[in-house]
Parts: sequence; C-alpha cells; structure tokens
Amino acid sequence: MAGRFFLVILLVLAAIAERLWFDLGPNVELVTLAGVVSGMILGRKWGGVAGVIAMVISDLVIGNTVIFWFTWSAFLVIGAGGEWLRSFTGLGRIAAGGGYGLAAAVFFYLYTNLGVWLVGNLYPPTFAGLAKSYLMGWPFFKIHAASSVLTLVAGLTAAELVGTVFTASKSWLNLTIKD
Repeated sequence: MAGRFFLVILLVLAAIAERLWFDLGPNVELVTLAGVVSGMILGRKWGGVAGVIAMVISDLVIGNTVIFWFTWSAFLVIGAGGEWLRSFTGLGRIAAGGGYGLAAAVFFYLYTNLGVWLVGNLYPPTFAGLAKSYLMGWPFFKIHAASSVLTLVAGLTAAELVGTVFTASKSWLNLTIKD
C-alpha cells in the first residue's frame, strides 16, 4: 500500500510541476492523469483528492478566477471516476482509459463552460449567451480532449508495464489492483 501512496504523490507532484514549470501547452495538463490513476489504484476518494490537491497548490501560485469552483470540482469528479478503471485489466484498461479520457474532457468542457456562463460575467444570462460560452470554448476543448486521451493511454500503459514488472519481481510497489 505504501508503494501506491508513493506513486500518487509522484503523480500529484508531476501535475503541479507541469502546471508551474514545464507547461506542455495550452489545455494540456497532467491533473486528469494524476486524479484518474490515483482513483484507479487507491479508490474514488483519493482520486478526487489527488486532482484537487494538484489544482489548489498550483492555483495558489498561478492564480485562478471565480471559475475555480467549477474547475476544482470537475477534477474531483473526474479523479473519483478513475475507480471505474479497476474493472478492466491489461489492454482493456488502457482502451477504457482512452475512452474515459475523452468522456472526462467532454464533462470538463460542458461543466466548466456552464460555470463560465453562470459566474464569469463574460456572456449574457440567456440561451444565446450559454451557446456563445460553448462556442468560444470549443477550440480549447479539442486540444484538451486529444491530450486527455493521449496522456491517459500513455500513463495507463506505463502503469500496466510497471505493475507487471514489479508484480513479477514481488516488489514493494505492487500496482496490481485487486478488489
């Protein structure tokens, strides 16, 4: 179990570092990966907490707006949902992770753009204003969706390989997930 917590801490630190020091590009982030993999290996509570911790710490440095309630709670839900990936193994888990990455990006886009419309004062409080919020967010969504799929597939592939190697050698890390 200690190995799993260590991995979660590394993932959260990587997500924070990516946001603060080595930005991978606009709307490319590791917070989703940290939350989802944490949820997968430690359960829904830790998955949600991991993503939020990464956001809170990095937002304390780079700042945020009133929309933070929507971004933080979106990552809480996305990370908690990572527990669902426990029901898959091997290539099935990697494929499901790619699908989950796309679903997470869609949820994030719909939810946070609703938040921008509700509290951001950027768009009028009309259906046309809501539609404009989604239209203006579309270019960001495309990049976020592709990067979420790619980072989750890459991260889950690495987790499967590491888990297989360490399980075979009976290491302390033991990433094999058993209910």
